[in-house]
Amino acid sequence: MILSKNDSLNSNSGVGKYPILKQLIWLALPVIGSSFMTMAYNFINMIFVGRLGSDAVAAVGSAGFFMHFGWGLSSLLTVGAGIRVSHAIGSRDIHLAKSYVKSGILAVIGLSLIYYIILFFARNELIGLIQLNNADIEHAASGYLLLIGLCIPFSFQNLFFTSVFIGSGDSKSPFRINATALAINILLDYILIFQAKMGINGAAFGTIISQAIGTFMFHYKLKDSASLKPTGTAFQSSLLKNILRMGVSTTFQRVSFTIVAIFMARIISSWGPTAIAVQKVGIQIEAISFMTAGGFLAALSTISGIAYGAGDYRKQWQAFRSGMLLAFILGTITSVIIIVFAGPLFSIFLSDAESVAIGSEYLFILGFSQLFMVMELMATGAFFGWGKPNIPAITGVALTLLRIPMAYTFISLWKNELSSVWWSISISSMLKGTLLVLLYVVLFKSFLRKQNLKTT
Repeated sequence: MILSKNDSLNSNSGVGKYPILKQLIWLALPVIGSSFMTMAYNFINMIFVGRLGSDAVAAVGSAGFFMHFGWGLSSLLTVGAGIRVSHAIGSRDIHLAKSYVKSGILAVIGLSLIYYIILFFARNELIGLIQLNNADIEHAASGYLLLIGLCIPFSFQNLFFTSVFIGSGDSKSPFRINATALAINILLDYILIFQAKMGINGAAFGTIISQAIGTFMFHYKLKDSASLKPTGTAFQSSLLKNILRMGVSTTFQRVSFTIVAIFMARIISSWGPTAIAVQKVGIQIEAISFMTAGGFLAALSTISGIAYGAGDYRKQWQAFRSGMLLAFILGTITSVIIIVFAGPLFSIFLSDAESVAIGSEYLFILGFSQLFMVMELMATGAFFGWGKPNIPAITGVALTLLRIPMAYTFISLWKNELSSVWWSISISSMLKGTLLVLLYVVLFKSFLRKQNLKTT
């Protein structure tokens, strides 16, 4: 097949003229900036809530499982829309890209309303699944979930718009909007939690208001987008089906991850609410590598997707190789930081001796898996751009589910030590990263051979 000579990114993105590595960095920087804003907010929010005590952290963290479940559910539409938009942009079919936006956003709004209705009526039963063994924490978590759920219609739309803007090669607009919303969120959290004395409910109201502002800004920006503004288009069930085909496997993966996390929380709850709070704080610290790699995942997915839409398969391979180089650098640095500074990092959020001791051990063990987690995310981005999200989903689900029996096995072998649970999480991440990279190399080289092309 003759390779396309056209630029892979649209002319408005400003990165098509650079070498692949620079394209990845250029496109990823705004996404990483937005991710770090999110991480900064999560850190600050955890510090704010942490000042209310470990019970408050456990309540917010328990409700957070079902918010993450919802965000995973939203990928049913957000992931597929981003991939399909990048393919349409790569083939220079702007009307098709706009049509995907129109069909996707209407479906996203409907899905968000359905999910909140489920939370409204089933919140007590859902919180009960975690088995916190503390009636006061369960009651607080249920009330917080009812309130924070009001942001779901806005957060689903914001995730959708972020995906399609990045898919079109514009990562700056989502960064500006998400950064503004997060800054407002941080300010509102401080005012409502401490000044207005609203406790964890203040954190919920701050999130609702800031997410609503972000949604308004996205709709306003959409009106100025020549490649995404869905004027002259209508909802098409066939396009929605195309989006869903791309998103089903990823949604299953993310939802399964949340379900496994809930079961893991039930295991961890045997050591009390402090252990649950420690894991929630530890996850936020791990976000140092996860959020950064997520930016490169989005960039790699976009570059690979537009290249695939243009038939530029060599560029797909070059993007993957550049992504792996970045993964090695980023993963190694974050692993070293988390392992070496485990204690000081954790003590920023919870200061009691028991929490710091458990948290330091958590970070030390999970630090060994950071490189592999980044590799997994980079390979996932390459598969997304290729239009094959089912492969990382299958490997991700299988090896994430492995955490549960692995945890029970390690617990029995290591005499009921909590660290055995942390090791089950860390080892599964190592396996996922290694396997997914190998799969991409083998499958894409096979694909290139069928196109009578070489990887060099």
